Formats: sequence, C-alpha cells, structure tokens
Amino acid sequence: MIATMESFGVETAELPDAKVTVVVVDEDRKPVENADVSLVFLDRTTFKTNLTHGKTDSRGLFTAEGGCNISGIGSDVRKDGYYRGAASIPNFTNIDESLNQWEPWDKTYTTVLRPIGKPIALYAQKIDMEIPALDKPCGFDLEAGDWVTPYGKGEKSDFIFTLHQDKRGLQNYDILGGLTFSNALDGLQEAPMSDVGTNSIFKWERQAPEGNYQLKFQLQNSWHGNKGVTRSFKIPGREWEGYFFHVRTVEQNGQIVSARYGKIRGGIEIFPHDPNPVIVFTYYYNPTPNDRNLEWDPGKDLFRDSPLLETPQEP
Repeated sequence: MIATMESFGVETAELPDAKVTVVVVDEDRKPVENADVSLVFLDRTTFKTNLTHGKTDSRGLFTAEGGCNISGIGSDVRKDGYYRGAASIPNFTNIDESLNQWEPWDKTYTTVLRPIGKPIALYAQKIDMEIPALDKPCGFDLEAGDWVTPYGKGEKSDFIFTLHQDKRGLQNYDILGGLTFSNALDGLQEAPMSDVGTNSIFKWERQAPEGNYQLKFQLQNSWHGNKGVTRSFKIPGREWEGYFFHVRTVEQNGQIVSARYGKIRGGIEIFPHDPNPVIVFTYYYNPTPNDRNLEWDPGKDLFRDSPLLETPQEP
C-alpha cells in the first residue's frame, strides 16, 4: 500500500527520515553534559509514535533520526537541578525525494536548561471570578485570594478593579475600566519573557525589578460584531508575558522603604457575564517585605487548601 503526501507531490511506502542534533546549554551558554533528551519520531511504516531517548555528550550534543511527518518532532530535555526544557524544532517543509529525507538534514537546535535557583513559598493562584459590583471600586486581597469586605473575606485592597459593562449581545458589548492600587507608590510593569525562558517551564526573571511601576492600568474587552474585537490583554504570540507588581508599599520622603512583590502570568483578562463581568488572571505573590524573589516552589503554595484547578502548575 502506498502512502501519499499529496501536499508535496511525493509518494512513498515509508515516512521520510529526519535527523536533528540538539545542543543543550545553561544560562551562561556553557554545554550541559548528561542531560536527558527525548525526541518524538514516528515509525516509518506504521506511523506510530517512536520515542527516542539519549544523553548529551561533553559538548552538550545529542543526535537522533527517525521517521517524521509534516507535524515535526516533539522534544523534552531534563536534568536534575534544572528546570525542564525543550528544543524548538520547526515543522519540516521540504523533502529530498531521491533520499526520502526531510531537509534541512542534521540541523542543530539549541535549548537552554535553566538551573533551579532558590525557589520559595509564595501565594500562587488562578483567579476566575465575577467582579462583585459594577461602576465602583472593588478591592482584591492577594493574601486572602478574595474580594475585600463586604464582598469577600479579604482585608487589604492590593488590587482595585473598577469595571463598566454594556452588554448588548454575544458579539456586541463593551467592558471598560481599569486596575489601580491603594498606595501612591504601588503599581505594575510589563514583564517580557526572557530569552532563556523561551523553552523552559520557568520563563521569568527570578526577581522583580525595584522601580518603574505604574499606578494605573487600563482594561478593555469590546466586541462590535463584524467590526472586530478590541482587548487590552494577551497579544498573540506573547501569551506568556505578563506583569510584575508591588503593593503594600510604605514610603518615607517619597522613597519606598517597604514593598511586597509579585507577578501576573499572561496578563489580566475580562469577559462579559451576567450580571457582572468575569476577571481572569494568575498571580504569584511574595508576602515577605522587600523580598523580590519570585522563583516559586510548586510544593510550597501558601494557599494550602486551594483546589488543583485553582493552583498554577508552572513555577
């Protein structure tokens, strides 16, 4: 029986071969020896998954080959003392028909394994909650993981959300508002994903910046039928980027003497709902004053009784 890859005009009884080399380095771009590399190929004739394992050599290299379709090759890279990573191997698009091989042949793909530093206990939670009131400030307590009194069990307004909703239909609505803070030197700033975090499960800088925080942030989700959607969150291709924040700041003579730091993964989303909009975000919060370390130990969630679905799985 002949298997046909019509999009390439190639007929073959077997999947084409692919050969790749993965080079594993650390954050200083030094080779990582004895890292465990797993590559997901396909059996050339049965098309079933064929997992290939191996370890990197003294130069951080691991090479393997096997059958592959246009979906490309999956990967997983691990070593004790490092965060799990992967290699970005793009989908193949060209076949050398005479050899039944994908091109490029034996190209090298580099991945960074990030050392585990000093992970600590943090408040970490996924929030998916209806704002309790429209057109008025609603405080959210990061240590309680809830709205402040009278809407919840929170006591301190670390985040203050104010939203207005005009919902005219499923594809015709405006949600407008913003996020503000309780103290003059509180705020948040954008947190671009570092290059070394691209293929790691730990994608962030380990510490929050000290300064350049903004006191206000605009929130919007508008859909006006076929005119399109306008949103203030999750730019395509940047889903992992988010924000650093500091709250509960104490100042003397205009200078911060105490602050508590955290991060928001992927931004803050707002969605239409009846009677009030829903706010969605994932945050990590360090309750120790002036400690900017945000490298979280997933085994040490300060929300000890949170359901699994409300707990982030990534550090």
